Amino acid sequence: MPQVAMIVSNHCDPDPRVEKEAIALVDAGYEVTIHAFDREENKDKLSKVEGVQIKRYRVGLTPSGAPSLITGAKVLVGLRKFRKKVLRNLLESLPDIIHCHDADTLAVGLSLKRKKGTTLVFDMHDLAHTWARMAKPYSIVRRLIAMGIEVRLAKRIRSCDMIITSSGAVSRTSHPGFREWVKKRAEGANVVVVENRPIDSNSNSLLPREFTIGYAGKIREKQMFHTLIKAVEKWPEENKPKLIIAGYGTADSQVDELLNSSSINVERIKEYRRNELADIISKMSVMYALYPTERGNILDGALPTKMFDAAMHGRPSIVNSGCLMSDIATAERIGIPVDPSDIDSLQTALLQIKTEKTTVNLERDWSGEAKRLTSAYENIGNGS
Repeated sequence: MPQVAMIVSNHCDPDPRVEKEAIALVDAGYEVTIHAFDREENKDKLSKVEGVQIKRYRVGLTPSGAPSLITGAKVLVGLRKFRKKVLRNLLESLPDIIHCHDADTLAVGLSLKRKKGTTLVFDMHDLAHTWARMAKPYSIVRRLIAMGIEVRLAKRIRSCDMIITSSGAVSRTSHPGFREWVKKRAEGANVVVVENRPIDSNSNSLLPREFTIGYAGKIREKQMFHTLIKAVEKWPEENKPKLIIAGYGTADSQVDELLNSSSINVERIKEYRRNELADIISKMSVMYALYPTERGNILDGALPTKMFDAAMHGRPSIVNSGCLMSDIATAERIGIPVDPSDIDSLQTALLQIKTEKTTVNLERDWSGEAKRLTSAYENIGNGS
């Protein structure tokens, strides 16, 4: 039974994409252990999910985001300690395949490949260099840091036996995804697209009586909520929708300040468990998934999972126009694309959804993505 060591730089409690991939591989006959980073040092050191062993490492309290350069430096120190600890562990118990989730774990896989010839899979959920610009997208210092991260990653991916990306162009005329980003920088790379779609089939619930615009996910970018508030504040006073904002992150205090200073009726939910997401979405009429574009990422092909989660529960999404996300939302009829700089168009789209009482269905779930993943594993010579 081939042994797979997955590495992820969060505590994996849960990390739905990582766990879904691991479970799919276990079902296909692999032995999978997830090596996770317990940054807050408050999770179980060992746990098991549907045959997948999860081992969590503690190296000292480490922040989860980098709103300042000082915090960023603390993150880098913590990540370095985590990677060293994982590497030591894996050198003592060598896996057949090392599966690195995102760029901040890739150094471990490269070291194992170089020292022991271990098969290396890189799972690119996102574009790491764009995150360096999130807090201050126009900062020259952050731009230079982002450029350095991008150049280094472009060199490293050429050493990988397989690269999994969370997005790829869906037609010859669609916008590019992360697969195209990789192929542009590593000609001939073995790239497989595995979208982060929900496991469950459609589970529609009744629309709430009051038109409610919702968001459920990490709270990292203040600007997207500023845009939403401006659009809602333009509505007639007696006709204003309700907001439900669920999640937490590095922009928590900034977003809460925005919400509290507005006159909008807001239900604010902080940290929530994955099994609570269905109830949260059931309170929404529409999912708000309109992101700032200054740092890239969305325009490069990111596919926020909230669009798929909302569609699974019958809710349409407001998404960015002019990118792969809008192509999929339009083709699958699960969302309305809007330019994030156009407040009037955002309000018009929201009013259309309210008037028509729009509901949607998600046509594709995780099952096809799981098959694509396991088939790709077999093709790198480690399956049976």
